[in-house]
Amino acid sequence: MDELLLDISENLVSQRDISAFGRTNKRLHIVLNTYLYRYNVQVFGGSGLWWAVEQGQEAATRKFLEGGVDVQAKGPYGHTPLSWAAMKGCDTVVKLLLDTGKVDVDSEHDLGYTPLSWAAMEGHDAVVKLLLDTGKVDVDSKHSGGRTPLSWAAVRGNGAVVKLLLDTGKVDVDSKDSGGRTPLSCAAMEGHDAVVKLLLDTGKVDVDSKDSQGQTPLSWAAVGGDDAIVKLLLDTDKVDVDSKDSQGRTPLFRAAVGGNDAIVKLLLDTEKVDVNAKDVSSWTPLSWAAMEGHDAVVKLLLDTGKVDVDSEHGLGYTPLSWAAMKGHDAVVKLLLDTSKVDVDSKDRNGRTPLSSATMGGHDGVVELLLNTGGGRRLKR
Repeated sequence: MDELLLDISENLVSQRDISAFGRTNKRLHIVLNTYLYRYNVQVFGGSGLWWAVEQGQEAATRKFLEGGVDVQAKGPYGHTPLSWAAMKGCDTVVKLLLDTGKVDVDSEHDLGYTPLSWAAMEGHDAVVKLLLDTGKVDVDSKHSGGRTPLSWAAVRGNGAVVKLLLDTGKVDVDSKDSGGRTPLSCAAMEGHDAVVKLLLDTGKVDVDSKDSQGQTPLSWAAVGGDDAIVKLLLDTDKVDVDSKDSQGRTPLFRAAVGGNDAIVKLLLDTEKVDVNAKDVSSWTPLSWAAMEGHDAVVKLLLDTGKVDVDSEHGLGYTPLSWAAMKGHDAVVKLLLDTSKVDVDSKDRNGRTPLSSATMGGHDGVVELLLNTGGGRRLKR
C-alpha cells in the first residue's frame, strides 16, 4: 500500500499537490511526510531548508538532512545554512548542522562574514560557544571592513561573547579594522563600559592605540561622554591623557567640545593635561566651550588658573568674542569675572566683543560688557 501511495505522489507535479494529498488522512501524512522533504531536496535543491533554518525548526531541519540536502549550498548574499542559522541565533539548528561533519565552519558571506562573525555580532553566545567548541573556527577572521568576531562583539556591547572569545586565548585583542580601530576603541566609542573592563582586564590591550583619525580609546570615550569608561582608562595609569588626533585635538578638547563637564573634571584632576593645547585651527578647549555656551566646562577650565583667557582663534576671536557673538550671557560673565580678559580685543574684521554682541542683538551680553570698566570705553 505504501508503495502505491508513493507511486501516486510521484505523479503529482507540485509540492502543494503532494502536501495536500498527504493531509488527506493520518496514514498518508506519515507515509508522504518524509517523501515531501526528499522531493524538495531533489527537485528544488532543498530550498525548504532555508525556511526551516529561518524559523529555527529543528525537526524540519533534521528531515532535510535525512533527505540528503547539500549543507554547503549557498543562498542569498552567499549565506550557507550554517551562517544563516548562526545569524538568527538558532543554536539547536546550528548543532544539527555541525553534527553532520560536512559544514565549512568558516564559510564566508559575500562581505566576508563567517558564521562566528554573525553570531558574535548578533550576541548569540550559545551559538558562539558551539562554533568555538568545534576547535576549527578562525577566531580572527575578518570581514570586508576588517572587523574580527571580537571587534563585532565589542562594537555591539555583547559582553558574554567577548568573554567567550577572550577565554580561547587565541584572539588578537588589538586587531584593527579598516578604520584602524581596535576592539577597545570600538567599545569605548560605543559606550560599552563592561566590555572595556573585560578587555582591560586581559592586561594585553594597547590602551593608546590610534585609529586612522589619530583617536585613542580615551579620545573616543571623551567624545561619547562616557565618564565611566574614561575613569576605567585613566585608572590603568597607562594612557596618554594629552594624545592628539589628526585634528590636533586632545581628549580634554573633545570633552570640552561636547560639554561633558564630568569628563573634563576627571581629566583636569590628573594634573597631566595641557589646558591650552590648540588644535590645527588654533582652537583651545576654552574657546570652543565658550562658543558652545558650555558654562560648566568654562568654569572648570577657569578654575585651574592655568588657561589663557585671551587665546586667539585663527580669525582673531577670543573666548570672550565667541561667547559675546553667540549670546552666551553666563559664559561672558564667567570670563569677565576673571578680570583678566581683554574686553577691547579685536578680531580680523575689527570687531570687539561689544560690537559683536550688539550686532547679534544679545542685550544681556551688551549690558554685561557695558557694566565693566572696559565696556564703557568700547566703540560700537
